Amino acid sequence: MRSVMRGMLLGFAVCAAPAAAACPPNPDLRFRVPESISRPAAEKLCAFYAAAQARPPTPPLKTLEDFDRMNAAIEAQAVPASQQFADAMHVRSVRETIGGVSILRIVPPNARPGRPPLVYIHGGGYIILSARSTQVLPSLLGKALGREVISIDYTLAPRGNVNTISGQVIAVWRALIAAGNDPRAMGMFGDSAGGNMAAAFTLKMRDQGVPLPGALYLLSPGADLTMIGDTVATLGSYDPILRPQDFTTYLKAYAAGTNVRHPYISPLFGDYTKAFPPTLIQAGTRELLLSEAIREYQAIRGGGHEAVLDLYEGMPHVFPAVIPNTPEADMAISRVAAFFEQHLRK
Repeated sequence: MRSVMRGMLLGFAVCAAPAAAACPPNPDLRFRVPESISRPAAEKLCAFYAAAQARPPTPPLKTLEDFDRMNAAIEAQAVPASQQFADAMHVRSVRETIGGVSILRIVPPNARPGRPPLVYIHGGGYIILSARSTQVLPSLLGKALGREVISIDYTLAPRGNVNTISGQVIAVWRALIAAGNDPRAMGMFGDSAGGNMAAAFTLKMRDQGVPLPGALYLLSPGADLTMIGDTVATLGSYDPILRPQDFTTYLKAYAAGTNVRHPYISPLFGDYTKAFPPTLIQAGTRELLLSEAIREYQAIRGGGHEAVLDLYEGMPHVFPAVIPNTPEADMAISRVAAFFEQHLRK
């Protein structure tokens, strides 16, 4: 799990990293900063990749205590950086309980009263991070739309699993509807593992007869946990954040013995001939999950539903959260905001 942990954690540190004057050539192509991206993005990625190369490997994770210890160490560093970013945006975060589930209500300064919230499922490979340590993406999107964001603090694997976590997400969603929010006016989004869950749990809600979100946003989603996509092989050695071999640890913890081809674990295998919301999918050309973004887009479109695939040159996994306030990240967030404004009921 060292690359998942390292990448998610370093993203917050780079938010405040000083700009590099120039990025020297790197013989390790995994950490090469392409010349084809904007200079602000290149400067932030230069600092990001330098820190990534210097980080030592993580010891094997064998017991619950190993997972807890690793996550505590990550939270100790990631929460302050995440909070610093939110504070700089004048975003207020309030811990609450909705539907019996712990959430973080993220309130941007321009939140308009009466507007239904967005619902966010954070990433972290199912085993790390929290609502408090992942405030960058929901702060950016909440402020872009003038909406509160409900970030779900689900139970991490291996203490939780796909059944536990899906139950928590759906409980929050049901409670928001019961409180009077029109589901068609609420959007759901997630990055990485959270993008997987946003799609997969929408399929589960549909199968349970629960009203669906008005639109979805999936950032760098791991849509197929069988890991057979072409870019898993072709980009696996060049992804600066993820490595194919890391997936075994968190997949075993999350799946809890369920077949990984089940649509609630790998939404790519869902039935998209039935109802499904309009979906915006974003990814970069430097991530091994690029195939998953493309294939999920094709699956949704193949079922006759609206889907948009929005790809970014040279960008790594979950880049709007890793290098925010760059031209690429700004463009990505503006497109998500426009997509939600178009599809969410007013």
